[in-house]
Amino acid sequence: MKRFFLVSIILLSSVFSYAQTDIDAEFFSLPENVTPEYLDSVQIKSVKPNDYWEAGVFGGASMQYGFFNPTRLVKWHIQYPVFGFSFIRHFTMFGIFPNMALEFGAQQNYEGYEFKTNEETGSRATESGAYQVSMKVPEVFFLSHFHIDASEYFKILAKVGIYGGYRTSIHRTLDPLYETSSYTQFENEFRDYDRRWTYGVQGGLGFGIMFDPFEIHFNVQIKWGWESFWNPDYASQYYYRFAYPLDLAPTFGIYYHLSPRHGHSRSQLKKMAKEIVANQ
Repeated sequence: MKRFFLVSIILLSSVFSYAQTDIDAEFFSLPENVTPEYLDSVQIKSVKPNDYWEAGVFGGASMQYGFFNPTRLVKWHIQYPVFGFSFIRHFTMFGIFPNMALEFGAQQNYEGYEFKTNEETGSRATESGAYQVSMKVPEVFFLSHFHIDASEYFKILAKVGIYGGYRTSIHRTLDPLYETSSYTQFENEFRDYDRRWTYGVQGGLGFGIMFDPFEIHFNVQIKWGWESFWNPDYASQYYYRFAYPLDLAPTFGIYYHLSPRHGHSRSQLKKMAKEIVANQ
């Protein structure tokens, strides 16, 4: 395979051997007599990745939590599926650090909470008669993306940024004590003091497996919402009640390179060839 690669370079070099010096620097130079011994002695150095684009889709599940004031006992609540798409632009920051990228996209996610039963008292908190609430939330996000290429085929991922979304639907699971109460009218409806917009900080950790031109990403993203589920003074103008979302979402994604991670694309080679001809 190595010899085949080098022979291909020899053919390219012979085609472009008449190019100017500044363009010749892009190509491999060879001695007049090329022998098998010489080819075996050539060491091919690895190069840093290009500034390239990739796009992909991902899916997974959402684990919802919540922070409450006054404090409530809560537990993780799972909803699925989570799915979305994103574009990633890899770049070299300051011309030195080739490990940076920007990621932006959209996803269908969830927010909500579930109150936990107090083991000592046997009681469980409710909100509008419900002990469990789940909301569908289409979101957009913009993330700063950092990666460490541990090998040619494996990299570690870390990302952080912001997100925004809109709570489109809601489902409340009522406590048995309230199944025949007036709260039933709000099982699948937002109240006038519920807040629909949501935003906050989003981040994640994961790893990628790279087989050009595809990448497989495994991530665990975390979202911390900065918008309460409801108006804080809905129960009393003198006493504020807050509730903020916290979510975890393990996801699996497949990405495709829109431009090459290493080397030149076909369009770039054509452009270089035209420049060589134009300069003669």
